[in-house]
Amino acid sequence: MKKRMYWSQCITAILVALVTAALTLWPVYGLLVRQARGALANEWKLIAQSIAYAGPDSGSYLSSLNVRSDSFRITLIAPDGKVLYDSDSELAYQENHLDRPEIAAAFSEGKGENMRHSDTLGLDLYYYAQKLPDGNVLRVSNQARSIGAVFVTIIPIMLFIVLLIFIVSMLAASRMTRRFILPIQKLAENINDPVEPEGYEELEPFIVKIRRQNRLIHEQVERLRAERDTISVITHNMNEGLILLDQSHNVLSVNSSALSLLGARPGEYEGKNILMISRNTDLTACIADATEKGESGSLLLEKDGRSCRVSVSAVYRGEEICGAIVLLLDVTEQQRAEKIRRDFTANVSHELKTPLTSISGFAEMIENGMVKGETDIQKFAGRIYQEANRLIVLTDDIIRLSRIEQDGTPAKEPVELRELCDNVIRSLRFVSDRKQVELSVTGEPLTINGNPRMLEELVQNLCDNAVKYNLPGGRVDVSVRQDGSNAVLTVSDTGIGIPREYQKRIFERFYRVDKSRSKQTGGTGLGLSIVKHIVECHGGSIRLESTENVGTTITVCLPQ
Repeated sequence: MKKRMYWSQCITAILVALVTAALTLWPVYGLLVRQARGALANEWKLIAQSIAYAGPDSGSYLSSLNVRSDSFRITLIAPDGKVLYDSDSELAYQENHLDRPEIAAAFSEGKGENMRHSDTLGLDLYYYAQKLPDGNVLRVSNQARSIGAVFVTIIPIMLFIVLLIFIVSMLAASRMTRRFILPIQKLAENINDPVEPEGYEELEPFIVKIRRQNRLIHEQVERLRAERDTISVITHNMNEGLILLDQSHNVLSVNSSALSLLGARPGEYEGKNILMISRNTDLTACIADATEKGESGSLLLEKDGRSCRVSVSAVYRGEEICGAIVLLLDVTEQQRAEKIRRDFTANVSHELKTPLTSISGFAEMIENGMVKGETDIQKFAGRIYQEANRLIVLTDDIIRLSRIEQDGTPAKEPVELRELCDNVIRSLRFVSDRKQVELSVTGEPLTINGNPRMLEELVQNLCDNAVKYNLPGGRVDVSVRQDGSNAVLTVSDTGIGIPREYQKRIFERFYRVDKSRSKQTGGTGLGLSIVKHIVECHGGSIRLESTENVGTTITVCLPQ
């Protein structure tokens, strides 16, 4: 706007200067023409007076004409059009002049005037003719500059004037433009200022409307920004991955969870193709089906030990497909839980089937009379009793494990951990003496917040395993200590130890390193799994250190 105002004023000033020059030149030219005509009329009078003074004598007549032939062209024409005298040409070469407009007017009306332009000379010729008393016509002519010649003479002056006007108009236009624009600039800089700025009265309705629109736009922008920030916070804090794609498979939005699930590096991917995030052919094919055919799809991606369920759906604008939305769910734990459930079902079936088969076989033998003596009957009845107890223990462990998983966060209360360990050691004293294993507890009284029943079962299982898998003359040392805000329970034994290749699976359900030894000791393979779940319910951690034929140390860290 500022440039347009500035150049408009400059151009207007130049146009005004040019028009003024043109309007001034025409009157000047008209004045010159009138002056030339007046001079010719005066000259004709002087020559006519000289002729009248000389008398009718032809010699004196012509001599009076020659007197003034140096300033003007003088021509004497007879009534038949013949040139009697011409101050600039020989009479022999003069043509008849009756066709000249000024001559014809002089013979018919007594006086005639005319102006003709000479292209050869580039000048205008002015003629004045009047009839003499003797019937002849006396014509006087003179040369004057044409309008073009006048313009050529004045052009340098006019150019200087126009240049001067242009410079002055530029300075004036610049200053006037600044003065015109300054109130508008102040208004633009203070559009939100409630104080009325200095300006033009004509702009006040415009200012009021602009401010109202500005407030409305500001409110809408703030609302949109808040909604965008809310959506951004939600999507970027989702555990689920979310990717929005356009029709060309370019990324419009992607959250950090999606990058993590697809194994992509953190960075800016907006505007880039989905191939920059993942080059999985199944995923790109599923996206292509959604964006081209509108077909929704789902697939399972597995990478680096993680499982990801991907759902792809088309996004429509009206009836036209404008992109796709990709939702990614981390189903690693779900897959693991499903595998654990299947393994658990298979293991439970296997563990239950073995004693039941034994019980069924022994009972069938007794029923069919295949066992004759009292001693054999007692022997088989003992085996049935042993297998039934094994079933009861297995069932109890399964029920306890299921209860721990279902309870989630158990009810907690203050528990004195050292006292709890002493009670467990006392309950295992009979078993340890029979196995010739020495039990000991060290540590100061330490109170934690936990579930007494679960914690007692935790210590019971750890100490029971340490005694069962120990060697005659071995030791089991239980220690309780405080480490910062955590209570640390350590159970160490000098038993058979666990080979390194089995240590990662020792906390799995029904997993036993030596199944034959576990059956002899009555183990079900659920003890350490129960311990692990109790620790997790209390928000703690468990660590195992073991060396084969040296011993095992299990450390449990529980928050106080």
